[in-house]
Amino acid sequence: MPPTEFNAGNGQSIVVYVSPDTGSEIDPTAIYGQIAQDAALRAAAGQRIVSLAAVPTRHAAAFVGRTGSGYETKFAVAVVYAQS
Repeated sequence: MPPTEFNAGNGQSIVVYVSPDTGSEIDPTAIYGQIAQDAALRAAAGQRIVSLAAVPTRHAAAFVGRTGSGYETKFAVAVVYAQS
């Protein structure tokens, strides 16, 4: 899940992580684990997480006759980092 980084000025950056769409339900622990690994590397370089937001970008359709609305198959997480 390669991150895309945007300079937000004043020692801040917005990093967007987008999960691949495998067509099956996402595994949040795997995705947040990858983000945590990147955050640890950034922390060693003097950056810290300021905020985080998750956005579903693909939703599987519900099956006929099944309760519920399906599941997320792809999502993006935006993290704001600031220089410590």
